[in-house]
Amino acid sequence: MLVPSSGLKIDNPAWPLLQALISYWGTTDNDGNVAGTTIRCGGLATEPPYENHALKILSGPSAGQTRDLLLHPAGTDTLTVANAFTNVTGAAQQILAGTLFVVLSKTPAIAEVAALTAIVVALVADIEGATGIFHEQADVAFDVPAVLAAEADILHLDDADTRYIVRSLRLKCVDPGAETVTVRLYELVDDVLTEVDSFIITNANFGIYFSLMDMFGLPHLAGDELQVTVQATAVGPYACTGQYSHGKNNV
Repeated sequence: MLVPSSGLKIDNPAWPLLQALISYWGTTDNDGNVAGTTIRCGGLATEPPYENHALKILSGPSAGQTRDLLLHPAGTDTLTVANAFTNVTGAAQQILAGTLFVVLSKTPAIAEVAALTAIVVALVADIEGATGIFHEQADVAFDVPAVLAAEADILHLDDADTRYIVRSLRLKCVDPGAETVTVRLYELVDDVLTEVDSFIITNANFGIYFSLMDMFGLPHLAGDELQVTVQATAVGPYACTGQYSHGKNNV
């Protein structure tokens, strides 16, 4: 590790901070490439590789810019960065001899480690079944015949310990002629699955691709159990086709 001999005393309160943040401080003694992606300094040949650190330019047209270090082969005087240094016009800037620079430490601070640990813990908890995060499911297409005898399910979501959100639903019915097709919505009310709304499809409106808002005045559905059914007033059958998308999480 090379630090500047600028008169900063070792008992200065800033000294530990300098050691923590800077791995090498130097001045280039050869020109880097014209693409602006390398710097050269003879002293680097006796330093350990600084790959995966960060390089900051302190003087010249690129002063203040920092780039991630990709390469520093052991025993060489050359550092290669991921992206070119640039000048005031945004053009690639060659780093010439006599340019001040520092190699910054990439070791995370204690607070950063704690933050990353918290994120990992949260992700693991989510995978194992945490609440609050919905996992999106593949769209479900349906082609359900509406008949007189009984209601037919468009969807019935009721797995144990699972909460659902139906984000969208589109439903189209063939012409029922003189009959009608009723679309019913069931949700839990006092923990009992209950019909809470319905919508009628007739010869006058069958040509529309109905949405949740059209049928029930809702942008989406949410709950631990959800059911949407269709039923005709005559034998039929009257085909009801469409698609819905939903997410779910464990509770």
